Amino acid sequence: MIARTKLQVEVMNLTKHLPDIEGKVFSWAKVDCLRHVGFGTKNRVICMECGQKFPTDLIKYKKAICPHCKVKLDIEQTSKRTYSQDIYVAYAQVYGEFQVIRNFELRSHHKVDKPVRFTFFEILQHWILPNGKREVIACNHTANYNCDSWNGYLEIRNKSDINRYDVYPRAFHPNSVFKPAYKKIGINYKLRGLTALEAIYNITSNPKSETLLKAHQYSLLEHLGYHDYRIGKYWDSIKICIRNKYTVKDAKIWTDYLDLLSYFKKDLNNAHFVCPKNLNKEHDIYVRRKRKIMDYEQMQRDYINLLRYFGEKVGKDFVYPKNLKAEYKILYDRQTLERLEKRKKELSEMDLKYKQSIQQFLDMQFVDKEIIIIPLKSIDEFKVEGDLLKHCVYTNEYFKKKNCLILSARIGDKRIETIEVNLKSIKVEQSRAIRNTNSEYHQRILDIMNRNLKQIRSRVKQPQTA
Repeated sequence: MIARTKLQVEVMNLTKHLPDIEGKVFSWAKVDCLRHVGFGTKNRVICMECGQKFPTDLIKYKKAICPHCKVKLDIEQTSKRTYSQDIYVAYAQVYGEFQVIRNFELRSHHKVDKPVRFTFFEILQHWILPNGKREVIACNHTANYNCDSWNGYLEIRNKSDINRYDVYPRAFHPNSVFKPAYKKIGINYKLRGLTALEAIYNITSNPKSETLLKAHQYSLLEHLGYHDYRIGKYWDSIKICIRNKYTVKDAKIWTDYLDLLSYFKKDLNNAHFVCPKNLNKEHDIYVRRKRKIMDYEQMQRDYINLLRYFGEKVGKDFVYPKNLKAEYKILYDRQTLERLEKRKKELSEMDLKYKQSIQQFLDMQFVDKEIIIIPLKSIDEFKVEGDLLKHCVYTNEYFKKKNCLILSARIGDKRIETIEVNLKSIKVEQSRAIRNTNSEYHQRILDIMNRNLKQIRSRVKQPQTA
């Protein structure tokens, strides 16, 4: 985009004179901002920094120091051999009367037996004046469902397109410099939860944001942008956390925890409750307590419904039995027995109807060396097939489907894939192995079916109506 205004022309001229800091930022970012991992199995660990292997006895508490490159690694149990990272980092500086926020993209590609390959370049600059006016210099950002990439040269971009031309950096370089006016409201290189642009424009107009930022409550600050009503609801509790120097590390869990405390009518102005030593443990305790209450209330509703199911009249003066659980189980077992009998009768009728619909295919089979393909001949076979291959051929009642023939591909007694043939088009609709995957015999099975579709066509007496 061509510089058109005086401010844009000025910024384009000034950007040419910015100091070259890429080397300094890169050497910091690759050490302090990237994850350093090792991929371990039972027999060895691969350092994804240098690509070398070392024994697993060096691992302690899922940590290890690579004996080759001396890097401290987080160990993950996996057999993967490649790994990639893509992060943003930032550097803030004052240039003339401008506050400049420079953003960089760092990509790393890790592979076993090879050193790490890095890609590092500057993608975005925010130039901000004291009066609030600003301009954006950036590479072209292509961001959609399939792609997120930066390309082209640094030039003037549309500053109103915040979604494209503002990024959240993993960290600011420790040597970043902010103007005193911004430092006064808590904006420095430790900024988290907001981008620098969001902080500069939002914090001055939102006292809650400024308070959270100055208190280093970065998780709550990030949460504020999406759940302002919850931060407002629990603001008194947040002030108690700040007063007690309690840092909320996970705002989502903490606000959910306060919802639970509110449900149990606990004092939300008491530091004992709102500043738990172990947030996750306390959260889980109250979740279990509330779940018991919810289960009991649901049992009461279900008991009433069961009484109505059996024709009992339940009025406003109804009193629950003392042993609700036992009484509920009696009615539930009685209803279950009735439904099982009804379902058994329905399945028996459907089984007879299914056998009649595929009568002409019951003796059909296709054989190729060890693979044999035969139709599923009853609803019980559908159930066994679905249970063994862990797919929905039974639960989705394929035996009720019109214009459909279901076959089973087997090797001996082992079921390999389940095949669906459309009897209208005489085509294989799908062939699924365990958990709807493709087995190693998938292509052979399809070839067998395609060679024998003419046999199915010859047995179709007439097209079945949908």
